[in-house]
Amino acid sequence: MEIQETGRKISHLNNMFIHEYTTFGKKIHINVVDYNVFLTIQENPGCSQLFLANKRNVQRSLLTRTIKKYVEVGLIERRSSQYNKSAYALFLTESGEKVTQKIRHKIFKINEKIYNSCSPDQYRQLNEALDAIIRNWNG
Repeated sequence: MEIQETGRKISHLNNMFIHEYTTFGKKIHINVVDYNVFLTIQENPGCSQLFLANKRNVQRSLLTRTIKKYVEVGLIERRSSQYNKSAYALFLTESGEKVTQKIRHKIFKINEKIYNSCSPDQYRQLNEALDAIIRNWNG
């Protein structure tokens, strides 16, 4: 089997994803890199900022600015933690929940677009190949 320019194809596909997610993010006034903040808080209501930073592998200082920005526009709520008074528990506001549902719907539509772009067998093989690449990436 001949080695193809797979990296270039993956990079091109990634650019198409980023363009679609960025365009969508502008419509809902959320930075594309912040989607996972909303998804994680929705999946773990009341989580701490430290939990969120560890879960998403981001620096706490960057996360602090991100959370502050969305608290100010009313999408995320910080409450004093009942377990640790020096920490905050993070929750989505009603508006934050609506935005997160829109993000989830967009993710579904992109996955649906991928599914509809190939046969069911190709789709299964694609997912198996991606899983293997991710699993074996670091040796």
